[in-house]
Amino acid sequence: MNYNLDQNAAKQADNINARIEQKGRYLGMITRAESITSKTGAQGVDISFKSDNGESADYLTLWTHNKDGKQLMGFNMLMAIMTCLRVKSLNAEAGEIEKYNSDTKKKEKVTANLYKELMNKKITFLMYMEEYAKIAGGTAWKPVIFAVCDKDGFTASEIFAKATSANTVEKMIAALKDRPLKIATIAPRQESENPGNGFDDDFNF
Repeated sequence: MNYNLDQNAAKQADNINARIEQKGRYLGMITRAESITSKTGAQGVDISFKSDNGESADYLTLWTHNKDGKQLMGFNMLMAIMTCLRVKSLNAEAGEIEKYNSDTKKKEKVTANLYKELMNKKITFLMYMEEYAKIAGGTAWKPVIFAVCDKDGFTASEIFAKATSANTVEKMIAALKDRPLKIATIAPRQESENPGNGFDDDFNF
């Protein structure tokens, strides 16, 4: 077999262990979807994602309900992810994953409650970078999920509408903006208590 130099492929080889550090559209898979509970009693799903180019992002947290069961903003995003993956229900079950241990400074295998229905299936995340205040002082940047599409670029609304062309994703990409930290928001962040409307129970896949 003969080979010709592919510059893009060569560059992607450098991204095997790279972190997602800029806004954009990423096609890949959810490698971890873990059921979590915050110190305040809020419920949510913590996600790890790896793009087809090898870039990854951890701790993409979606808070779905507060301690009283009220829906939070992350609920809508979770419903969109389920729609794009054609998943109608989630059931947490124990599974083994690798997680970073801040004490040992390395990844270790642990048992966690996982939503395996979301994992290892192709999905598209649109992400922006958000600056946050570090507990030890100073600031850093982290990726945040802005919107989600299926592997072909169709949004949840387009899937429900049985659209034949994906027309929304480019508009969403154009709306992506990084979010620098504002002085007024340096206090520790709390889970949002804005309710989400959710999706209809009628999943017409």
